[in-house]
Amino acid sequence: MRITQHTDYALRVLMYVGGNPDRLVTIAEIAERFAISRTHLMKVVNQLVREGYLDGQRGKGSGLSLALA
Repeated sequence: MRITQHTDYALRVLMYVGGNPDRLVTIAEIAERFAISRTHLMKVVNQLVREGYLDGQRGKGSGLSLALA
């Protein structure tokens, strides 16, 4: 089975955020951990937030957490 790079990054983000449920995770942290371009990762994260998989906190103390639906 083949998946796109976008899907691969989305799965990595969801697994990493899910593995850190006790704190907010930043895009920069994920980008550094997986050696992914921050710009491309922001596009992936924005789509995951829009579709309701992630909750994004903006401003001071910002970060990502899994959306509980």
